[in-house]
Amino acid sequence: MPVNRSTSFRIAICAIAIWSLLTVGLRPGPAAAAEAAADLHQLETAVAAALLERRESVQIDYTGDGQELSGRIKDVIMDALKRDDYTSYIVDSYFYSIRKLSGRSHIRLTLNYRETLAQTAEVDRKVREVLDRLITPEMNDHQRVKVIHDWIVLRLAYDVGLNRYTAYEALRTGKAVCQGYALLAYKMFNAAGIPARIVEGAVPESDHAWNLVRVGGRWYHLDVTWDDPVPDRGGAVSYDYYLKTDEEMRKDHTWTREYPRADTPYEAAVREAKQTDPARAGFYDSLEAALGWKWLRPEHTAATADELRRKMEEAAASGADGFKVRYLRGDAVRTDLQKAAAEIKAAGIRAYEASILPFGDDGAVLVEVSLIR
Repeated sequence: MPVNRSTSFRIAICAIAIWSLLTVGLRPGPAAAAEAAADLHQLETAVAAALLERRESVQIDYTGDGQELSGRIKDVIMDALKRDDYTSYIVDSYFYSIRKLSGRSHIRLTLNYRETLAQTAEVDRKVREVLDRLITPEMNDHQRVKVIHDWIVLRLAYDVGLNRYTAYEALRTGKAVCQGYALLAYKMFNAAGIPARIVEGAVPESDHAWNLVRVGGRWYHLDVTWDDPVPDRGGAVSYDYYLKTDEEMRKDHTWTREYPRADTPYEAAVREAKQTDPARAGFYDSLEAALGWKWLRPEHTAATADELRRKMEEAAASGADGFKVRYLRGDAVRTDLQKAAAEIKAAGIRAYEASILPFGDDGAVLVEVSLIR
């Protein structure tokens, strides 16, 4: 189920004139060779290149329309940031100034980053090292996504102090906020040959970031942060936000930017894969069990105390230690279990223990019963 996590990952933007820069004490550093741009597209390309190189100061001589530049420069910088998801979400802030002289516009752009170029290189090295252990050549998209998802959930814990925003911090400390989870997932999926994006949006409690991944040619939402229990439980992996459609994700996630459409239910994709790829039938069966689809089938569902009693008797008769079932009347499950146990006709059953977990959003629960002989 969703948990309360709050963080801010929006890029801080400051646009101030040259006199304001001087007023707050930001003085030019050593002169650097200025780049040239004749139109807004060339300007965007120059800024994008500087971002990828993680440059902290950029000077550009612009010979295009100065009035158009003044009205569009913020859009140009944002478009440059959007060219690379990873770079976009490690920029902490930027400042720019425009000074017009002799028919030209002299642009100075100062950039601050949450992660240095050397730290990103360390992320890339560590990602390659981990993937060499996790991924084998014969794995398909479904297998690669699951093993990466599970590794991140098991390796990281949510940073409740809200201090760690990057993939580097996530790998170094084992903790991160949603932005760090999404950045690390982005790196790992793309390095494993799975196209991925970072989605910027919101949940009821806060701003939020998660991923889109393309599996078998189709896009799906994947929120690794919300699949990691809080507080952290070692060995526990949730799949509540694993490869979801736009419709499924919009139940508690919103976004306004344009992203690839996710409109094919993953369950349908897995059914199709099972038919076309029988050699991996064992993997798909285990995947369906992990995602909880098994419990949606009639043979694994009960709705009355009598049906619970029959499940108990069948388990006892077969010599099983217990059984697991989805029970539709979650609000009455404890009373119905007691009634079923009182009426059980199987010999040798003295008592039972039950673990009860919420299942879905329709009031059902997942009940695991252990029989005590």
